[in-house]
Amino acid sequence: MTSDTLLELPQGSLKLQRMPLRSSDSLRAWDSADQLLLAQLQDLGPVSNILVVNDHFGALGTGLAYAHQGVKLTVWSDSYLAQQALQHNCRSNQLPEVHFIDAVATPQGPFDLVIMRVPKSHSLLQDQISRLLPQLTPTARVIMPIMVKYLDNSLYELLTRLLGPLTSSRAVKKARLLSAAPTQITSQAPMPVINSWQYGDLTLSHYSGVYGRKRLDEGSQFLLQNWPRGDYKNIVDLGCGNGILSLQAARSWPYAAITGVDESYMAVSSAAYNAKQNGVAKSCQFQVGNCLTELADKSADLILCNPPFHQQRVVGDQLAMAMFADASRVLDKHGELWVVGNRHLGYHAKLKRWFKHIEQQGKHPKFVVLRCRK
Repeated sequence: MTSDTLLELPQGSLKLQRMPLRSSDSLRAWDSADQLLLAQLQDLGPVSNILVVNDHFGALGTGLAYAHQGVKLTVWSDSYLAQQALQHNCRSNQLPEVHFIDAVATPQGPFDLVIMRVPKSHSLLQDQISRLLPQLTPTARVIMPIMVKYLDNSLYELLTRLLGPLTSSRAVKKARLLSAAPTQITSQAPMPVINSWQYGDLTLSHYSGVYGRKRLDEGSQFLLQNWPRGDYKNIVDLGCGNGILSLQAARSWPYAAITGVDESYMAVSSAAYNAKQNGVAKSCQFQVGNCLTELADKSADLILCNPPFHQQRVVGDQLAMAMFADASRVLDKHGELWVVGNRHLGYHAKLKRWFKHIEQQGKHPKFVVLRCRK
């Protein structure tokens, strides 16, 4: 084990890894905010039921399970990769499996302590807090480990409005702990927020954590404008998001079988909802997953992909590279991968690792659509 996988805590050391697992990955599964919380939360006091929200790579869930083994623990997240990392890290450290709730569902309390990593999306933050408040005991605390660079005035004001007055720890390695003792706890839990809007003759609906919840992102629009032409039977929408590419594929090839995959539970639920309300549910199925690990080799003849360029708040192409590798494995001999991405990401050169023939489709000052064949 190296320093990149060992998290040192007052109680001992934990081996932690990110998902998807990569032998060459030097990125840690925790940051200073995770470490600060775990180091300072040695004495829980009279706490019996903890909810961990938005645990990035399982560090908080694993650390709390290790340090406080007699306490009931639930992790609530929108990320399938976070769930997989939590399970992997608990097994690696010989800890019992931690109960996981996906972000579409609402965890059932009462909880007397909430540990929350504040999400980047303010709409997701408001949705989660509105749903967790009715699940708290009257004396519950909410503690938010956060990197100082993400704590601006607008976020601080929003958190104060949602949770009441905040207290802040001193900064340690550019991280702080924000604490609140909510008093406006209601008895009735609201349903998750769903926003809807029109794109042409399609109605698109999104849960609060899904990217592009008010308008279609430019990359997807550019791919739709430079759409594949061919006779495809087995189509995969890799990183399906709200399902817009799956919907268009179902319209273009009504007799094809379409599979949408995303690591976001809210995205997969949104895509399935959109397929149903736009009349193409019979052609489409959607599933959460780690890239295409659940799909068989050579089982698709077209893969559509608008890959993310970040994982949580970490910008990079690690997920995109894993997607491209899986796409190469899942495509059949004559299959095609169609990718849209920002020009500056240099996908054209990176895709040569898996594909011999790469052709640019269409022109755009910011984006590029690439047709890739073996």
